[in-house]
Amino acid sequence: MARMLLGVALAAAAVAACYPPAGRRPPTLSPVVVRDGVAEPDPLPPPIVQVRKFPAFVSVVAWDADDAAFGLRTSVNARGVRIDGRRFGDHELYVTPFYANFFGGFTQAAVLPTKWLLRTGINTDVYSCFFGSACSPTVTLGVSVPDSLLRTNRDSLMVTFIPHVYEPWVITLRRELIAEYLTKVDSVVAEMQKSDAR
Repeated sequence: MARMLLGVALAAAAVAACYPPAGRRPPTLSPVVVRDGVAEPDPLPPPIVQVRKFPAFVSVVAWDADDAAFGLRTSVNARGVRIDGRRFGDHELYVTPFYANFFGGFTQAAVLPTKWLLRTGINTDVYSCFFGSACSPTVTLGVSVPDSLLRTNRDSLMVTFIPHVYEPWVITLRRELIAEYLTKVDSVVAEMQKSDAR
């Protein structure tokens, strides 16, 4: 029985090894396209950015098209104020519990060397598949990212998650994701402020 369980565990580990989480894929796995006899990296598809309208607020949720396991979100109230994160005006970098647990979880997160980020807790999104054909995760946990930090790191933003026991792990938010997300957030804020002023 023990031998059979060991065999099942080894098979599961082998399958899991074939599918590393997106934030840790080696660069050699990037798709390549040959044009005129020259191999070029195939550009990644644009990020998915959804605007979700509710009676009291509007949410903006964004993630890379090839991996919804982590992304950015914020909500804007009727006065045009961002209300997500641990402080008004912050954004949330979310990650699925499965993704975080794969790397050993985390007790702290930071944009190294000096910017520590506050945890936002566990969120459940019952409307994760309600807006558009792509679904965001239904359960997430995350950290609060100051607006200024996103805007000064549009080229990319590396967030280091520090577990209690295991090695730190990193999520990199691509510049395309940050730029398209912030553009949509700014548009929603401007629209809400305009409506509130009427």
